[in-house]
Amino acid sequence: MFSLNGFTLENYKAVLSTNSSIPLYTINSFITASSVTLISLFAGITGGYAFSRFKIVGSNFLLLIIFGAQMFPGALLLIPLYNLLFVYHLINTLLGIMIVQSTLTIPLSVWLLKGFFDGIPKEIDEAAIVDGAGLLRTLLYIIIPMSTPGIVVAGFYSFVVSWGDFLMASVVVGSNSTTTLSLGLEGIARSLTTQWGYIAVGATFALLPTLILFAVFQRWIVKGLVEGAIK
Repeated sequence: MFSLNGFTLENYKAVLSTNSSIPLYTINSFITASSVTLISLFAGITGGYAFSRFKIVGSNFLLLIIFGAQMFPGALLLIPLYNLLFVYHLINTLLGIMIVQSTLTIPLSVWLLKGFFDGIPKEIDEAAIVDGAGLLRTLLYIIIPMSTPGIVVAGFYSFVVSWGDFLMASVVVGSNSTTTLSLGLEGIARSLTTQWGYIAVGATFALLPTLILFAVFQRWIVKGLVEGAIK
């Protein structure tokens, strides 16, 4: 039998206190994950639409490169990305974290959304243009609404990858002010006096955003995954 006699919220109070760094880590993670999601969706929508609708010289080869980039471990990118960020003084900045994490999410977003755009007949674009809509209006008001499941899946994937990223962020972060939640929890776990209750609350905070997102967008995520598999 389980007993609730020892149940307490002291660890939650400690985590939410002004002396705790976990709220700062959570905010940093939310900012970077949200930004990476927006960057990936912008690149995925525009890039996927271009590959789907326009005849680009060497487009198949470019798509193979984009898809092949997903097969290489992120560790191979660490040194070149660090050197690039160092040159532009982006080490230890949230912008630097967003850039390195976007390299993990953009390729799949482009590939995934191209597949969804391919499933939309080009005659719809042509009819919209005949009615006076330009390419931008066609994309915004016709193509994107019809591709909502794919966009939700790409956005969910980008957010989860960025939110849980440890390796890429560890190369950029150099101070407490830019530390993300995954890095912060790892640092707490390595401390001499490990507070397991404190870490458990932090892990709960780390799980909540993805659970909430999945609960809210579950219908579109499942639909997007099924349609993506069919395509």
